[in-house]
Amino acid sequence: MVKCMVLVSCAMLLISPTFAVHAQQGYRLPDIRSLKHLTTKQTDRARDIPGSETTVDYYSAADGSVVTVYTYMGKPVAFSTHSNSNYQGTYRLFMDLTGTGFFQEVSGAIKWELPPWVRR
Repeated sequence: MVKCMVLVSCAMLLISPTFAVHAQQGYRLPDIRSLKHLTTKQTDRARDIPGSETTVDYYSAADGSVVTVYTYMGKPVAFSTHSNSNYQGTYRLFMDLTGTGFFQEVSGAIKWELPPWVRR
């Protein structure tokens, strides 16, 4: 099945060169097993769900960067990365917008909420 999807994707790229320009790159959740867990907290990322429903785990990498993982009911919905030495210049936010485990980079400048797929 994966090979079939790869072949179809390659064919789409050959047929339509504009597809590659408009397609967003998908990212996987970082491997947190190799990171040091710093702390956990609860936060509110959905106006329609009462309380602080989102779990936030903070991790530190050997190079000093920080990975923050946001989960809802045990499922990762977003993660962010930044460097402690330059938070403003290095902050990046990635969300799983479809529930497939592939994360897309989104603007970290806006207040975000849980994606619709978590409510299904």
